[in-house]
Amino acid sequence: MAAGVILSAVGRSCPADGIAVLANRDDDDRDGRPDADDDHVNGAADERDLTAIVVPCPAGARLVRVVADNAPLRFFLRDGEGWRHLGLGRAEWPLAEGGPADLTVHVEARDWAGVPETWMGQGNVAVTFEGPDGPIAVHDLLVCMAPVRLLPGTARVDEAYVATGRYDNAAFVARLRGILEGLDVPLVAHPTSDWREMWMQDTMEIAVAATTDSSMHVVLAGLRGHDSFPPTLLGPDVAVAEVAKPRPLAGGDAWADWYGNLEVSVPTAAHQQGRVIYGRNRLTGGSFHPDVIGFLTAQHAQSPVWIDTSWLVIKHTDEIVAFLPGEDGRGVILVPDPAEGLRLLGDQDAAEPQAGRRREANARIARAIEAMLVGDDQAPRAGEAGDAGATGLLALLGLDESRVVRLPVAFDVPAAGLLDDGGVTDASSLWSNPVNALVVNGTVICGSAGMPSGVQEICRERFLAAGADRVEFIDDGVYQKNHGNVHCATNARRQDVRPQR
Repeated sequence: MAAGVILSAVGRSCPADGIAVLANRDDDDRDGRPDADDDHVNGAADERDLTAIVVPCPAGARLVRVVADNAPLRFFLRDGEGWRHLGLGRAEWPLAEGGPADLTVHVEARDWAGVPETWMGQGNVAVTFEGPDGPIAVHDLLVCMAPVRLLPGTARVDEAYVATGRYDNAAFVARLRGILEGLDVPLVAHPTSDWREMWMQDTMEIAVAATTDSSMHVVLAGLRGHDSFPPTLLGPDVAVAEVAKPRPLAGGDAWADWYGNLEVSVPTAAHQQGRVIYGRNRLTGGSFHPDVIGFLTAQHAQSPVWIDTSWLVIKHTDEIVAFLPGEDGRGVILVPDPAEGLRLLGDQDAAEPQAGRRREANARIARAIEAMLVGDDQAPRAGEAGDAGATGLLALLGLDESRVVRLPVAFDVPAAGLLDDGGVTDASSLWSNPVNALVVNGTVICGSAGMPSGVQEICRERFLAAGADRVEFIDDGVYQKNHGNVHCATNARRQDVRPQR
């Protein structure tokens, strides 16, 4: 970069000599179209989404030319009280004699890194000044996309979401609304006639993109072809991104592309923006939508890693991995503890005909959870963006065993679910899975359906020890009977999380 160039914004994943820009895909003027799809600056809010490039204007310059090298950038120039659109990708205009000492060009990106696949989020911008006899000065600038980043479940919530219309969840919604009102968090209820949308966690992932001067939420829209809610969120400071198309899935992988199968860790010392975690079925090779994983990989921010979810009925990561801050605020990982769950089930389990099968199944599940955490040399490698199979999730996150909090839950497995290789498939929790809870501004909202005596208090104690301020229980029986719990049933728009220092 040429000396004297002033950088107005630096993104967190942008090199020190780079200029961070936003993909201006929100809708500040509420015309139903992303702002980047027109050639206007749509008011003061839209102006904040532009990045200023400031370069010294040499004496004698009469013409300036700005060219973006393979970067989908649009340029604007302030013109009195208004704005002049200079062009998309390149611009050229005359300079008046005796003009200002510095030239300020405002820029927006038309799309995120990875959209299209050929745009990987970094490009060069050449600013050339010409005089009567040719070029006087050339500034070569590195421009970087502000990355789209997922937000951990511990980030503060501004607004929560739930769906109504297909399940008899009125009591659940009323109780949830009461808890959230006490936290000054509004609850938006989305009426739907499609049962898939009742699983609000699965209909979208609400991420964020930010420079030092501006930010916007980025809604990764549903991948099921039955998600009417995400597009309604397009508006000021909220973009909606369709980064993949629904694909036909069947059998045990039918729910692989639902967003409950995509989570992100809390920031850690090793990964200051967290790491994306998604599920993969070791039995079939099926995993969360590869186009979304490719998009998140292209952000160069949260380095996706997969875990084995083959042993579950629904096969989602949010059933077996969650996070809380920990007593020291450095983050802990929550996982199920089937051995303790079976112990707490006690005599109720021993009297049932399938008790022996259940004991064997839960022992196998305990081994699978331990392998997920610390690794298994025998685990097959996927050759994908990340692999927790052999390495272990703790090592990949930069955590150790002291950062693990185990929550009691036992699982049921059909006779065919005990596999000859010593594994398990089609497991479902016997009561509301406390790992699958919703965290709202320090309060854990945990399902209570079917919990044996004493389980609630054990969960409460462990949530509080793991950094929660308060624990509220809610009857989520309408979801539990359909193999999901509070986290699956809800979603939230969360505030940005600054990197851990």
